[in-house]
Amino acid sequence: MIMLRVIEFLGLCAPVVGAGLVLYYRRRMGAALGYALVAAALALLGSGIGMLTERAMWFGGGTHGMTERMEFGAGLRNLFLAGAWLLLLVAVRLRREVRA
Repeated sequence: MIMLRVIEFLGLCAPVVGAGLVLYYRRRMGAALGYALVAAALALLGSGIGMLTERAMWFGGGTHGMTERMEFGAGLRNLFLAGAWLLLLVAVRLRREVRA
């Protein structure tokens, strides 16, 4: 059980590590810096929502209420992670244009 918590914590910290790398290479990033930082923030928010949804599903409403909260949380988490993914694609594209 504790190993699952460690893996969950590492997954939550992954966007923070990504933001740290972006900040470390900020001079090389150019115009892509802002997009990469916003993508890291969205990914962190999405990971946090996923973690909170797992804990909030137990608060009342029976099985139907639990299912609705899980579906809403998963949808919101996926929306934030997809937004972060798209922003990272924009950052990569901007980074390639700077290098060329």
